[in-house]
Amino acid sequence: MKKSLLAMLFMTSFGLAACSNDSPASLQQKLEQQVKGEEKAYTLADQRARKDEISVNTYQAVLDAGAEEIKRARNEREELEALNVERLSLLKQEETLRKKTYAELDLDDIKDAVNQLDGKAKLEGTTLLTLIKQREQTFDTFVKTYRQSIAAEKKVLSRLTEKPDFVKIDESTADLNRLSRKATASLKKWNRLTVQYNQTKTRLYHLLDTSTQ
Repeated sequence: MKKSLLAMLFMTSFGLAACSNDSPASLQQKLEQQVKGEEKAYTLADQRARKDEISVNTYQAVLDAGAEEIKRARNEREELEALNVERLSLLKQEETLRKKTYAELDLDDIKDAVNQLDGKAKLEGTTLLTLIKQREQTFDTFVKTYRQSIAAEKKVLSRLTEKPDFVKIDESTADLNRLSRKATASLKKWNRLTVQYNQTKTRLYHLLDTSTQ
């Protein structure tokens, strides 16, 4: 029987960084509101990451038991099922908070403010708008594939019976590995975009401050 790679979905998400300065532009106020709105979402993401790590270890314990010790693995399976309920609950809460934050962020207003800028400041502001949209899209992809990976894991476990069909188990495991890798790749991309967003925002604020001096 193939063993699942079960990619490391418990990687911690990077947070948006707040920038504190005296730039008077309303653009800054709008952007910093997003930082505040996502604060609790990152706390939930960290909690989910810890549950993910436990889940990976528990899943492997169930898989290692195999068909011969399927009864011994029953407790671990029940623990895993409970963990998955918690993981999905935390993900749903995080998703709700992030969607609310994105919905409250008026991109048209930000775009109008950016269009009033000149030179490098306008360029950085335009890049920031692109990163905001990419972060939202990438997080949506992560959520979708994360849920799919948990459903695929459930399917693998359902095939671990006292008379297992190893061909179907291998096929289900391959699906799980593919979805786990895809979810992990989406989270990594989202983290990279978040780092780029923070760096771009810092540069923009510096340019705005310089222009007012």
